[in-house]
Amino acid sequence: MTKKALKLMLSQQTKSTYWFIGIYALVMAILLIVFSFVTIDDTSWMPISIVYAPKIYLLVMGIIYPLVATKLYVSQGLTRKQFFWAYTVAISIISLFLFIPVLASVIYYDNFSLTSAITHYLQMPLFFLIGWTSVVGFQMRKWYMTILGILGAIAMFHTITTIPRILALSDIAVLGSVLLLLAALLLILPRIISQIPFKS
Repeated sequence: MTKKALKLMLSQQTKSTYWFIGIYALVMAILLIVFSFVTIDDTSWMPISIVYAPKIYLLVMGIIYPLVATKLYVSQGLTRKQFFWAYTVAISIISLFLFIPVLASVIYYDNFSLTSAITHYLQMPLFFLIGWTSVVGFQMRKWYMTILGILGAIAMFHTITTIPRILALSDIAVLGSVLLLLAALLLILPRIISQIPFKS
């Protein structure tokens, strides 16, 4: 049942991702045309947008899809944990495709290193899980869990985006923090999600 759910989720998320890529490519093409007629000194928006757009997309998917789909899949025979793992694996596979333009941007605009490349890839499913963390309290229907989930998501978001830049952390340190957060969420979130109540 989990493999069947994985295939279904992967199919659905692939369709959503195609839409995202199409819309994003159109927006970027329009911006490139506009800026080709305007002289600007700062072109840093280009690599930043390429690197962060897929991650923000996965963050949004982590917020929206669990809220609308958890009960549906559980009603079809999946356990809450099975839904979590099937969906997480599907997102990790989708991330491989979304990683291609990110990798191209890192190679072209930045000083490429294997460590930074791995970090950028791992941040993708991490952004998705951060999104899920922010809404799991709503799924639990507990106000304190809602507050903790939102605050935890905000803290993790800044831990992997703002803090490394402010502290000028090394690539190894950033990768280590990403791995720790990812491991913690993969350990903690399924246990919390397995307790989500559903009204009959």
